[in-house]
Amino acid sequence: MFPEWLNYVNEKTQLSLVSILHELSHLQDKRDLNFIIIGAFPLLIRGYLKYKVCWDVDLLFKNGERLKQFMESLKTSVARIVNYDDDLMISENITSFHAAWTFDHTWFNVDYILRKNYFEYYTRNKTDIIPYEQSVTLNDRTYCIHLFVAHPWDIIVEKIVSPRTKKELNLKIDMSVDIRHIFSVYGKEKDNLQFWDYCLEKSRYLQAEKEFRENFMNLLKFAKDLGYDNVVMSPLSIKMLKQ
Repeated sequence: MFPEWLNYVNEKTQLSLVSILHELSHLQDKRDLNFIIIGAFPLLIRGYLKYKVCWDVDLLFKNGERLKQFMESLKTSVARIVNYDDDLMISENITSFHAAWTFDHTWFNVDYILRKNYFEYYTRNKTDIIPYEQSVTLNDRTYCIHLFVAHPWDIIVEKIVSPRTKKELNLKIDMSVDIRHIFSVYGKEKDNLQFWDYCLEKSRYLQAEKEFRENFMNLLKFAKDLGYDNVVMSPLSIKMLKQ
């Protein structure tokens, strides 16, 4: 089978991406999750993003020990891996390690991430992170993908309450990737009461309900200034954000 989302992946990188997802399916501990896929990729495979860009795969790890175990396991992987970093890149709020994987001659970026409290945020209710299961056939070979990926709405809540998004809005940065992702999800879910209830509940978990309401309302107010002429405030969105 050839899933629709693969049409939005450059043909030259399709095989590398599918091979990586197949390999990650074997490396992910399904009983006691060691990592979960976050970022743009879950939005792509769940049908929210429908355009071609240079995608990458972001892996959020449970803790440093699980990341260390994962990197040790890569020594026996059939993938060719080049590390961009000599060691973990540590900042105040996030720790990351950047690598490139390939199974042929085309490289694909894979980032390993540690972020305090956010693994728990994404996995606190395992029923919300239904595994993505898909068989993909490329070049007469079938690849089986079975991976836990972040719930798209969790990703959007995190983006909305992020100080970076607020800064990008204040500066009217119309090329912001995060704002583009937020509006892509909003366009599909703006009249969905379940979406609003879910997002508000998760913003409370992050102790950021006020920021969620204010930032989202401001994003909608200034959508046209950012070049999103088709984004309108639905009556439900106004009601839920002003409660």
